[in-house]
Amino acid sequence: MKILLVYPYCLEQRYYVENVAAVPIGLYYLGALLKEHKYDVEILNLYDFRDDPSSIEDILREKRPDVIGFSVFNANRWGAIDIARIAKQLNPNVSVVFGGVSGTYLWEHFLTHFPQVDLIILGEGERSFLEVLNCLKSNNLQNLANIRGIAYRNQGGILSTGPAEFIGSLDDLPNPAKYFSYQYVTLTRGCPADCHFCGSPQFWKRRVR
Repeated sequence: MKILLVYPYCLEQRYYVENVAAVPIGLYYLGALLKEHKYDVEILNLYDFRDDPSSIEDILREKRPDVIGFSVFNANRWGAIDIARIAKQLNPNVSVVFGGVSGTYLWEHFLTHFPQVDLIILGEGERSFLEVLNCLKSNNLQNLANIRGIAYRNQGGILSTGPAEFIGSLDDLPNPAKYFSYQYVTLTRGCPADCHFCGSPQFWKRRVR
């Protein structure tokens, strides 16, 4: 099974390109965990491909992924949607997974309005994404309902399984430097603001079964 982890471009040109040019460290953590479990994983930084859809198509034809995971925040969500649309046109059977801040906030919106998005990872995604891949690999899609921290379409509706448990220690995850070379360093993980909307019980109870 071939997995691509993609950092997509923003809809508009950014004034300070350096703010969006580097792949978030979380994507490297995710890739490292998947490699530890013997998955064929590649990370693509497509932040500067906004005006080059033909090259994106060429890359996807060459890589031939079975699963594409997107690291999505608000400014690059339309880039993720565009790339996912191209991927589905090339291979309708490819599984498209959104994660990150925008996926966590807008999971219901994405799954309602964008058929090219198959599944959303909510919150910290390493373990949830790994479990999703195990289900896809074994073609055991019924077990998705038992995975905490995801949202997906189910029997004509949209199902959220609620938040996964936080990873108590990042030392429990493999060191990304074991598998990848990168220059991006962050001293925090996720958003420290504890916003009312994302942190409220109503956020997690909004689901359709």
